[in-house]
Amino acid sequence: MSIDNFASAKYDVFAMFNNRWALCTAGTPAEYNTMTIGWGTMGTIWGPPNRGKQIITVFLRESRRTSDILLEGERFTVCFFPDEKRQDLGYLGMHSGHNEPDKISKTTLTPKMLDNAVGFEEATLTFVCKKLYTHLMGKEELPEFVRDTLYRDGDLHYIFMGEIEDVFGTIDE
Repeated sequence: MSIDNFASAKYDVFAMFNNRWALCTAGTPAEYNTMTIGWGTMGTIWGPPNRGKQIITVFLRESRRTSDILLEGERFTVCFFPDEKRQDLGYLGMHSGHNEPDKISKTTLTPKMLDNAVGFEEATLTFVCKKLYTHLMGKEELPEFVRDTLYRDGDLHYIFMGEIEDVFGTIDE
């Protein structure tokens, strides 16, 4: 799928992030890290109707290595996979790049270079994004039930908004 065609494609964004999970990868082939994400959004911002920037927003905990790399970098990918890769995504979500820098070697996934970003051969759908905006959530600004259940010990999420620069693959039904 080309970047020109992706906006007209039909995405079930809720199912993609909630049920399928994805990998968010930041860095370059020389130094990158990836992590499993279940929270994300797609939409448009900062433009007149029909010409706004097409974006993906991801939420990464401040303690994660991927956050550190993305804070310094400019690009990231969001990759979706077929169901048979769910075990790999589970592993990558449970292991930190701080403690296990080469955690990808414990999976069946194959990194590949995409437009100055890192994606994976096995991904069925990959979005290459240029970072537009970063913000660390403020604990006191969150609803009480969210603070009490998800952030009792801190470790807030960074919000990374990226403009979609390219799309590879198709929606895996």
